[in-house]
Amino acid sequence: MDDDRIDTGRSETEQAIMDATLRALAKHGYADLSIKNIGTEFEKSTSLLYYHYENKDELLLAFLDYIIDLFVETIDPEADDPDAELREFVEYVLPPEGDLSTCESVPPGVPEPVADSGSVDPFQRAIFELRTQTVHDEQYREKFRRMETHMVETVATLIAREMESGHYREMNAEMMAENLMAFLFRSLDVRVTGTRLESAYAMRDSVYFLLDNVMPKGSHPGEAAARDADGNDTDYDA
Repeated sequence: MDDDRIDTGRSETEQAIMDATLRALAKHGYADLSIKNIGTEFEKSTSLLYYHYENKDELLLAFLDYIIDLFVETIDPEADDPDAELREFVEYVLPPEGDLSTCESVPPGVPEPVADSGSVDPFQRAIFELRTQTVHDEQYREKFRRMETHMVETVATLIAREMESGHYREMNAEMMAENLMAFLFRSLDVRVTGTRLESAYAMRDSVYFLLDNVMPKGSHPGEAAARDADGNDTDYDA
């Protein structure tokens, strides 16, 4: 992952439309989103929106493709150091250690959070709001299904590579990848909804328990769990 904007292959105008859609979605939410308020965030003529997209539904499906493209680019299955890549990815998704309002887990180059978007950045809010539409819309459901399958497979690939190199213990890489992604999505959900912010930190602890005490070869998860339970170095057979 570098500090330059991720190139998704879109034209300058299409990119500007995606940025405007993100800002409008963060300000107005999915239910109140309209071409008009997307146009307000767009620096060029609103007519260009209709030149590229027939209506709001078509634009939002294109926007969903865009944010999925960005999200999948945040982790590289061919990274030189699979463990480091996994840790960089989970730091990208998880809340920081400290105030939730300091979270800035946005792909490189994506606009900064808008003033009234709350403590969660607009990119994560957009993912969450569009993901909720999968309940009613098969097109959304299929796109998110493909994205989540890709992410689990990518994480599983990195885990398998660390197993092959002898750094991770033998395990079911796909099952562990599913566990990690479940923790990450739960963290995102509670941060956006604000229902149980403490769960976001519990998810952070759970992810790092797996990375530090379960997955590494030679680690002793039982001992680590006992220490977490009472704060002491308790003898425990893993």
